[in-house]
Amino acid sequence: MENKTGKYFKYAIGEIILVVIGILIALQINNWNEKRKLKSEEHLLLFNLSESFERKLAELENKNIGRGESIESILQLLEIISSKDKTLTEEKMNKFRGDLFMWYAVNEEFSVIEMLYSSGKINTVSNDLLKSKLIEWPDKMEEMLEEQRVLQSLVVGELNPLLRKYISTLNFRNHLIRDDNSADKTIQSPFPIDFEGLLNDILFESLITENLFT
Repeated sequence: MENKTGKYFKYAIGEIILVVIGILIALQINNWNEKRKLKSEEHLLLFNLSESFERKLAELENKNIGRGESIESILQLLEIISSKDKTLTEEKMNKFRGDLFMWYAVNEEFSVIEMLYSSGKINTVSNDLLKSKLIEWPDKMEEMLEEQRVLQSLVVGELNPLLRKYISTLNFRNHLIRDDNSADKTIQSPFPIDFEGLLNDILFESLITENLFT
């Protein structure tokens, strides 16, 4: 599964970069505190960066978990497709469908980093190693965002329309309402759910495989 996980762990690579930057920031701040040589502008900038990267790290950790769940659902679906017994309950398929719809988008906004470049304050950072990591970060982030856009296009533009041919969106919505313990009345779709047709559709197999390797 090396190829499968290659893209997936780019989220983890992003996390590692964040951790490294966070450590460098912390070390720089601690070093300054010890020597009592704080430069107020750089000091404030580093604290703001530290808070921003901590939030981004938490976000990426959450995306990693979600993407992992999506990958597990795809692997289970591929096993079912390859088996002779293609029996699948509505509850299980709804779980799979929910996982397939999630591309776990990373928030593209990172105001502190944007401010560093637009204002030229990147030159305020005196630690050369820290500065180089901050300079590398936008390219690493853009790489993840591009993968995110490809995955979103695959899910929204191709996978979702195919699923609608075999599974009623109305019934899937009813499933979500039940999960939320909503008191709203549900209207049942008269159209049958065709799991067998979906699992025997080569396009479905191809699309979830592309999802796996994206």
